[in-house]
Amino acid sequence: MTLEFGITDLEAQPILGIRIATKMDETLGQVMGALFGEVMGYIIESGQPPAGMPLAIYHSMGQKLDVDLECAIPVAAPMEGRGRITAGQLPAGKAATVTHVGAYNQLGTTWDALSEWMDSQGLEPAEASCWEVYVTDPRAEPDQSKWRTDIFYPIK
Repeated sequence: MTLEFGITDLEAQPILGIRIATKMDETLGQVMGALFGEVMGYIIESGQPPAGMPLAIYHSMGQKLDVDLECAIPVAAPMEGRGRITAGQLPAGKAATVTHVGAYNQLGTTWDALSEWMDSQGLEPAEASCWEVYVTDPRAEPDQSKWRTDIFYPIK
């Protein structure tokens, strides 16, 4: 797969999400699917349609593949959360980007390639967390080789 790296200017985007601490293992997809379903249910119940595809914000990654992760969905206008669903926003600013096409278990390779590209370009990470946007709905496209995930890495 040929990767195309770039830099994009982002506008702030309101989101609703659930933040958890978990392990980066084979059960992560099931955990994330349930969280996206919970957030989507709340958005639909509110009467406001989602403003984009589900995304995962990686607030930090620790030892032994521990991860502080937020499963979120963009909304057109800021909304209040409920219970463990909280309101937030993706930051405005510049981000290094790359699109991954393929199975989720291969995303680590694309993240590594993006980091290497950023180093080669002299780009410095910003204080903001990185995120992945799951452009392809796995329920609509069962062929994992066709799944598209856009990666955003905020830069200074």
